[in-house]
Amino acid sequence: MNSKDFFVFLIRRKVAVILIFLMFGIIGYYTSNSVTKDIFPNVYFPRVEVAIENGYTPTKQMLLEITKPAEESLKTVQGVEKIVSKTSIGSVEINLYFNWSTNPFTAYQLVLARVSELKNVIPSTAKVVVRQATPSMYPIGIYAIGSDTKSQTELTDILYYKIKPLIISIPGVYDLEIKAPQWQEFHIVVDTDKLNNYNISLDYLKSVIYNQTKIDFLGVSDLLNKQYIVTLYQKPEDVYKLLDVKIPLSNGRYINLSDVAVIVNSKYPSRATSGFSNVKNAVVFNILRQPDADTTTVIQNVDRQIDIINKSLEKEGVKIYKSYDSSVFIKESIKSVRDAIVLGSIIAVVILFIFLRKVKISFATLLILPMVFFITIIGIKVLGLDFNLFSLGGMAAAIGGLVDHVIIVVENIDRHLKYGKDKLTAIIDGSKEILPIMTGATLISTLVFLPLLFVPGVVGVFLKQLALVLVLTYIVSQIAAIFLVPVIAYILLPNRFESKEDFITGLEKRYEKLLERLFKYDFIAVVLVFVVMLSGFLLYRSIPATFLPKWDEGSFVVDFTLPAGTSLEESYKTAMEMGKILNSIPEVKNWTLRIGTSLGHVTEQPNVGDFLVVLKENKSRSIFEIKEEVRKRIEDKFNNLEEFDLPQVIEDRLADILGEEAPISVLLYGYDPDKLVSYGFKLRDMLREKPLLEEVNLKTAFSSGEIRVRLKPEAQSIYGLSLNDLYQQLYNAYWGSVVGNIVYGEKVINLRLISTDKQQFLNPESMKVYSNTVGRFIPLSEVAEVSYKSNVPEVTHYNLSPVAVITVRFKGNNMSDAVKVVNQTIQEVNLPSDITPVVSGFYRQQQESFKNLMLVILAAITFIGIFVMILFVDFKITLSILLAVVLTLTGVLVALFITGKPLDITGLIGMLIVLSIVINNNVLIFDFYKNSPEEKIENRILYATASRFRPITMTMLSNAFAMLPIALAIGSGTQILQDLAISMIGGLVFAIFVNLLIIPLFFHFLARLLNH
Repeated sequence: MNSKDFFVFLIRRKVAVILIFLMFGIIGYYTSNSVTKDIFPNVYFPRVEVAIENGYTPTKQMLLEITKPAEESLKTVQGVEKIVSKTSIGSVEINLYFNWSTNPFTAYQLVLARVSELKNVIPSTAKVVVRQATPSMYPIGIYAIGSDTKSQTELTDILYYKIKPLIISIPGVYDLEIKAPQWQEFHIVVDTDKLNNYNISLDYLKSVIYNQTKIDFLGVSDLLNKQYIVTLYQKPEDVYKLLDVKIPLSNGRYINLSDVAVIVNSKYPSRATSGFSNVKNAVVFNILRQPDADTTTVIQNVDRQIDIINKSLEKEGVKIYKSYDSSVFIKESIKSVRDAIVLGSIIAVVILFIFLRKVKISFATLLILPMVFFITIIGIKVLGLDFNLFSLGGMAAAIGGLVDHVIIVVENIDRHLKYGKDKLTAIIDGSKEILPIMTGATLISTLVFLPLLFVPGVVGVFLKQLALVLVLTYIVSQIAAIFLVPVIAYILLPNRFESKEDFITGLEKRYEKLLERLFKYDFIAVVLVFVVMLSGFLLYRSIPATFLPKWDEGSFVVDFTLPAGTSLEESYKTAMEMGKILNSIPEVKNWTLRIGTSLGHVTEQPNVGDFLVVLKENKSRSIFEIKEEVRKRIEDKFNNLEEFDLPQVIEDRLADILGEEAPISVLLYGYDPDKLVSYGFKLRDMLREKPLLEEVNLKTAFSSGEIRVRLKPEAQSIYGLSLNDLYQQLYNAYWGSVVGNIVYGEKVINLRLISTDKQQFLNPESMKVYSNTVGRFIPLSEVAEVSYKSNVPEVTHYNLSPVAVITVRFKGNNMSDAVKVVNQTIQEVNLPSDITPVVSGFYRQQQESFKNLMLVILAAITFIGIFVMILFVDFKITLSILLAVVLTLTGVLVALFITGKPLDITGLIGMLIVLSIVINNNVLIFDFYKNSPEEKIENRILYATASRFRPITMTMLSNAFAMLPIALAIGSGTQILQDLAISMIGGLVFAIFVNLLIIPLFFHFLARLLNH
């Protein structure tokens, strides 16, 4: 079938063709409802987190017994590129970063296997949690169960036993994660003075109580044809009956437990707590989703279930409050980008109408655009992609390409109508003339994005989705241009050309005359090329550079660290005072508080906490202004804060994914943790004095102080007191031992034997320990030395090497200037030779991303050159087209400079998209030049450029202005894509000047020079 028969075949079956596209569009529409939605692409990252907890084990002991064995074991897991650990009192968090070529599921299984071996090496009391870096790591919703009458312990019971089973049964819910649960315990509080009088040791009392709470199997008995299990059931039904337990004394007498102890309804000695705004007592909990679940659907189902639960809790004076809902920002962002796509499409069609003056064709284009988008959604679903800011950004960026394909075909058909051909002939001739070369140009446009598939890291993962969606849209659009547009043109175009003079025709004629006159001065093109390229170089050097644009997501985090050693109770009291400041800000809707734990970490020290502050939807100020007020008021009132940081939630999550602490991080490498922390404080204080920098914090600081007890060498020989004897007695007295439990239904409540002697450590003379050898209590000071250490450093390792980490944020958007200030300050601090500073953070990611994306742009230009040479087999044409796409990039930099925007990775992607669009027009211009009936070079150039004047200006302006809603940041989600849109507008508008003036003159100069 030749091309003529092909188009006749389509036109005869025009209704069927339209119905086929309509059918696929409807399928795409319904498919869109099943595509998952999130802020970032729903992918697994090659990172595995191993968190190990072991009570209040001292930092040094954690380092030697847990961290070092764990690091040495896990570092040898296949594919691990970086291992980062942070060791503090009772906890160590180890993050393993794998090569991006490693399958994340394989990485997770390898770590699990190694951890199972590790459990045989570390203390048996240590609890190990292994988490894979999946979307389910991060809460999609944060709630609080609160009451003014019930305690946190009672709320924890309600949450765990009544609510959690209902919530985790909802489809798509992975877990209900309770932050800082307060578990009920019964404390058997012993009066040590009375124990001394009766000469009873805590160890002895512990064994007596333990035997009174046992349940043991004794045997099986068959009675009257029935089988019975015989058990020793010593566990009391009522915990307070334990007070009647008889304790034998050495003189043969007995005393009751009530003679030496009382039983108190208390709670597990937790190292964390939580809170919620405007409620006296609260327990915060997170909703985690399954990796393949849709956030908005899961949140809707959870909210429905919580509404039902709240009705039943109302009579108890308890209520569940919703604080943070990530689906709100997701829906708002997707809606904003969707609205920008719709508005951009309308703008593009209006420009199409201005140039073509054809109402029917313009209206048909407006209908074709959503149809193409819906068909593209089928491809998104098949490829396993989702709706996120990057994939939707790809669809928004493709608007111009869609309109471009329609315009090029319709305009070429219209041009053939001008020659006096009938409609059918014009459609056949116009389509078969333009579609083959346009298909080739589209192929080159899609190949421009091929190098993106090889960009490593998180940036590559995010941008691949944008590129894939954009390429998908281009392909669907090209298919529509081949099959659908000729059919639409046949239905809607008039039978004969209707001669109408419009202002565009006048512009064409004036342009043609201008270009003809300028051919005499074609050397000007060389000057213009030099000026444009030099301007581009100077702009690139002067425009600020950063990693990602700033955006307002409607919520932010207040990270704070109080002085080392601050107790949990004092931290909570201080935090609630901060909460009063947050409540007084009119834009604040609510907040949740965590201390001893955090949004991104399982455990923290009792002096470390964070607020998640949710703002009202219709706020009068931007989030940046609100954060500035929060910063000033909290820093003015609490001048003892060791650390204070105000990231946004998604920004915080992105930092976690990237494995970076902040936009700029300074890593101090050395071998002595004490020395690293000391110089870390010194450098931190100097950086805080720099006006450009803000929120400078030392992440590796001091933890709680220690009271150190050392057994004297003569204690064994004189008193028969071994190291283990001393350990057991002090542990039982100070921390307490679980000596059994009480069961109420399925609820298990531990019994903890604890002493009243905690405060006596401050006076060693008052503390006494029992010696079996002498049969009496003796002062602790006779058998042990007691010392105090107020500053115990936390230990952070990067690839097994100790480091101190200082995080830095900066004002404005010039990351490069901020890094210069940081480097200058590092020089000023005069670090010793055994401490090596390294600047990292988002800055390192930015440097790597810029390098990779620059290579992608260079590879794209190389691809263009190769395929253009294959297409035209002409050096002059290839050089001219390559020059055109390179010069166009200056327009991107001009737009960023005029708008005061920095160059970030979205701006670089904007450059790549501009290349993919600009190449179309350049290929078509030179195709018209090659097929021109004229003989002289000047006339052939005039024929090609004059023929393409209207389509070039039309497509470039429609492409550019279609991005205007995003460039104006209409809606919250568009802010992340704003710099991309500005880049595209600048590049595409400047491309008109390049394609219609500089390149024709340059090509004429080159042809004249070579022919001469």
